[in-house]
Amino acid sequence: MTPDDLLNFIARFAGLRVLVVGDAMLDIYLAGPSGRLCREAPVPIVDVESRQELPGGASNTAVNVRALGAQVSFLTVVGDDREGRALLRGLVERAVDVGHVLHDPSRRTLAKHRVVASSQLLVRFDLGTTEALGSDIEQALVNRLRALIPQHDAIIVSDYGYGVMTPSVIDTLAECQTEMPRLIVVDAKNLQAYRHVGVTAVKPNYGEAVRLLKLEQRETIRDRAEQMATYEQDILAVTGAQVVAVTLDTEGALVF
Repeated sequence: MTPDDLLNFIARFAGLRVLVVGDAMLDIYLAGPSGRLCREAPVPIVDVESRQELPGGASNTAVNVRALGAQVSFLTVVGDDREGRALLRGLVERAVDVGHVLHDPSRRTLAKHRVVASSQLLVRFDLGTTEALGSDIEQALVNRLRALIPQHDAIIVSDYGYGVMTPSVIDTLAECQTEMPRLIVVDAKNLQAYRHVGVTAVKPNYGEAVRLLKLEQRETIRDRAEQMATYEQDILAVTGAQVVAVTLDTEGALVF
């Protein structure tokens, strides 16, 4: 594949209508210099000079697809809280359609806070609801999903296991795929849950891939690549996907 081929692929995103569904979260970065330790404990004191709030999780996927030129609709559930409003504001600023985002006052929008000192990540702490959706909001999500799929060319699922992609939601995807097949790409911690959906492509990382195949983890990138290269048919079979991209950290990915 040449650079021109890649550019042509990217240019074709402009004609696509893509639905992104999954776990939304707000990524918060608190950054500043650190030159002294706290008296109460041997930990660095960070003088925070900047705070960034960015769409994370499935919402980051939506932003990336929109940046490639596609028209993007985003389907998720957020809380009726400051973090949820900040997340939606960030998506609107990046031209992502948030008109289908559902609000559940009983949930708290998941926010991942990272404290960074001079480019070094010190700690991450998470706040928000990670339990499965309640029955009423789950049914609302299922109904919205059924209505949206016919309007889109492709669906991207970003499932972090934080409660939005319940078994009923996944079964709805499978039913719709039987009735009106679409290109479906899934990135999920539990890819076996999507085995019956009829997905087009999946993107496990190395750790997820070896768990799916019940293999022992290798230590080096080279060993990992050589190990995975011998299991092409197995990873395709266990995921039920037409294409599997196993990511190998800084070494890129193996595409089967």
